[in-house]
Amino acid sequence: MYESYTFNSDEVLEYLRKSRSDDPTLTVEEVLSKHEAILSEWSMQNMASTVPEENIYREVVSGETIDDRPEMIKLLKMIENPRIRGVLVVEVQRLSRGDLEDAGRIIKIFRYTNTMIITPMKIYNLQDEYDRDMFERELKRGNEFLEYQKKIMNRGRLLSVSQGNYIGSVPPYGYDRTVVMDGKRKCPTLKINEEQAAVVRMIFDLYVNHDMGRQKICNHLDALNIKPPKGEHWSPEAIVDMLSNIHYTGKVKWNWRKTVTVIDNQEAIKTRPKAKDGDFLVYEGKHEAIISNELFNAAQVKKGKNHRAKATTKVRNPLAGLVYCSCGRAMSLRYYKRPDGSERSAPRLLCDGQFHCNTGSCLYSDILSRVNDILKGSIADFEIQLKNDDALSATLHQKMIVQLETKLANLKQKEISQWEKYSEEGMPKEIFDKLNEKVLKEQSDVTAALSKAYSSMPSPIDYQERIDRFTDALEALNSDTIDVEKKNMLLKNCIEKIIYNRERPVRLTGTGKHGTWSNTPINLEVKLRL
Repeated sequence: MYESYTFNSDEVLEYLRKSRSDDPTLTVEEVLSKHEAILSEWSMQNMASTVPEENIYREVVSGETIDDRPEMIKLLKMIENPRIRGVLVVEVQRLSRGDLEDAGRIIKIFRYTNTMIITPMKIYNLQDEYDRDMFERELKRGNEFLEYQKKIMNRGRLLSVSQGNYIGSVPPYGYDRTVVMDGKRKCPTLKINEEQAAVVRMIFDLYVNHDMGRQKICNHLDALNIKPPKGEHWSPEAIVDMLSNIHYTGKVKWNWRKTVTVIDNQEAIKTRPKAKDGDFLVYEGKHEAIISNELFNAAQVKKGKNHRAKATTKVRNPLAGLVYCSCGRAMSLRYYKRPDGSERSAPRLLCDGQFHCNTGSCLYSDILSRVNDILKGSIADFEIQLKNDDALSATLHQKMIVQLETKLANLKQKEISQWEKYSEEGMPKEIFDKLNEKVLKEQSDVTAALSKAYSSMPSPIDYQERIDRFTDALEALNSDTIDVEKKNMLLKNCIEKIIYNRERPVRLTGTGKHGTWSNTPINLEVKLRL
């Protein structure tokens, strides 16, 4: 069979990869070791020696495509060397079970580098059209098997989820992975991690019941030295994901983030977008809930209150979504023009439900002036607080906690040292009792002080960040070059809501008052984003 092809072992590369068709009870290492033994036997029979270790490529982390397999990429680079004449594998499909693009890439590289594909059953020379056709068929058959296997596995995974099992590789924050028995079957599920679950409950409580925003929650958790799921500090994105995670209500979900292939710049890219409501399946899980359905639903309702401008709507008013009448309706910007398009009167803000609430309108310029004053006043207040070092209070408090923790650790070490001297060096008992009583009393005092320090920890306030944020909004509001949408976005970074109230002006009567109106005051209740 191999009469026309002879190889030296240093001219051959060996490639090992675990496949879905292998025994699922075997580890990657066990499969690769088994295949390596098969290829070593072939090498000894046909080359009189095994392939050198530096020419062996073991794919430990395997993927469906070539680009997902680092060892395969290295091998393809190596066969560009004219010294390499063949690649030894247990079967053709180990090289690729990817799509036609991957198959074409494999065929092109092996064909034009004149590299043989060596298997224990056959050697493929891609310069030969019959070998090339047979090789292409094997790769295509491998891809068909892969797609079939994926369908079967997806059915099994969906069935498992529908039975309440958690099949994810990483548990949600607040849970640990575990296994429970259902008859003789082992079912993967979740068990509550009480330390983390307490943090999850705190986040939902702060968001729903205490009206605390995402960034404030992050600052609060960081101040308490609570470690986030990833990274060193909590992020608003992590808070949003947790507030949306239905696992906390004792349920499991399917197709929440399924893989979708999109074309970008003529390249096929795999993405995992979050599914919209109704596009994924939810089942009752085997695990215990951390959050009640009522609290979870309240969080979703609150998240839905955030302003979302329609993609087809162009913002014309920098104060859009910010100013509301005391009756609860939004205030709208109205322009008054003559038939020829000229301005009939100055733009005004008025309540959409003015007919019912009878609130008076006002000049748009008056509100802009008031918002200017609000931003300027806030910046001035922040600058005073920054000069008074108010922003350092949280840092100083944290330093005090670190000092107390260090002192407590030293006292515990001192206690251990005293016990060692008593037991090993023969310290008199009356002296030991006196010293031990003293160190335990000091430990008790420091522990009490540390507990008080934890409970009184202030949330860190970055006044410089506030100054920068409010200054950007003020400058944008008074700029003629910045577009309205940008102004609106910057204002919303500083102001959460403005409640407007004004008694409706009445027309004045009497001598010299014809055509004039009473000047009722404008009352604004402003809620800033701090």
